[in-house]
Formats: sequence, C-alpha cells, structure tokens
Amino acid sequence: MDILKQQYELIKGSRQVMLNFIEEQVGEGYSVPIKEFNSKNVRYFLLHINNTYKHWGANFGMNKKLPYIDYNNQVSITEVRELFDETDKLLSEFLNHFKQLDKPVTNTTNSGMLLTVTPLELFTHMTTHEFHHKGQIMTMCRLLGYIPPDTDVLRY
Repeated sequence: MDILKQQYELIKGSRQVMLNFIEEQVGEGYSVPIKEFNSKNVRYFLLHINNTYKHWGANFGMNKKLPYIDYNNQVSITEVRELFDETDKLLSEFLNHFKQLDKPVTNTTNSGMLLTVTPLELFTHMTTHEFHHKGQIMTMCRLLGYIPPDTDVLRY
C-alpha cells in the first residue's frame, strides 16, 4: 500500500495546481455552464470527482453509506478544497482498510448490478477517473478563455 499512498500524494499535488489555477485565474467563471460539455460547469465536475471517490472508495469498497454531494450546491472553490480534504481522508482510510490489493470485494452498484473487483482496481478507477475529468476541466477553462497550466504529475 505504501506505493499507492505515494502515488496518491502525487495526484494530490497535481490537483492542487488545478485548484490554485481555478481559484486565482478562473474565479467565479468556474460556475459558468459550457455548451460543449452538456452545459455543465467546472464546479459540477469537481463535485463529481468527489462523489466518485465516495461511491467507489467508501460506499462500494468499504460498504459505507456516505451521502453524495448535490451537484446543484453553489459551493465556493474554498468549499471544494474542503471537500477534497475529506476525500483525502477517505482515500487514506481506504488504503489502510485493505491489507491485500488483490483480494476481491463484491458489492452492489447504484444500478443494482453485483460487481466483484479488487482494491487495486477500485483505486485505479478512482484516480484515473479524476485525471480524466481534470483534463476536461482544463479544456473547459480554455473554452472560457483561460490558458491552463500543466497539471500533470510531471510538470516542467
């Protein structure tokens, strides 16, 4: 698990670059609907990333019943940072909860499907999902007229 904890630290660093950019450059523009993204906004995707960690890490993986964040909440970027602080604690709990990365976990998805996956698959899904949407968020910012920074793990 130590390697996954180290990997998640890199992910958090990349996320901070994105959040700093949104806070310092985009500001309230992160609430502007973008036609090319089904009229969703940056805030929506930031909440969606948090909900995905809750769903797969806590509710599916550890059989918790945490409530999801309402996408209509008009949260500030400061509140988004607080949500990611909660997500970081959740991921720490997740990584401490599982002692074996390859021991399958079976649970029911929101759609009622029985699914069996490993903790490694869950971790990989959650983190690659974040990067997928981070890329979309940076594209959204570009469509709003802002030039996004390099938010990859390797920045130069």
